[in-house]
Amino acid sequence: AVVSTQSTGRPADDEIRTVCQRIRPQAEAHAGTTYAIFEPVEYKMQVVCGQNFYVKVKVSESGEFIHLRVFLGLPCYGDTIHLHGFKHPHEVGNKPIKAFDQHLNFDEPKFDD
Repeated sequence: AVVSTQSTGRPADDEIRTVCQRIRPQAEAHAGTTYAIFEPVEYKMQVVCGQNFYVKVKVSESGEFIHLRVFLGLPCYGDTIHLHGFKHPHEVGNKPIKAFDQHLNFDEPKFDD
């Protein structure tokens, strides 16, 4: 992938399921709820100094979805994971995933230490 170029939408695979399981506690803390299910459906990826994942996640049997923006740091920075964006079910409905700018302050990485 080219740096800062987004991939096209893809069905969820094992890699994105692992990313979602790692980010789930941060997403639930942000939402203030525990989801009965947390099933990634589709995603886009952007290569930066690490990877940004934009993920559509099914969170209820009735068909509610959230959209997440997840930053996965490079292995040389500890392979850290951060929730950088969150869109609630009332904001996304059943729309396809697309990139969005939102910067949540969950333990931002510090590269200058």
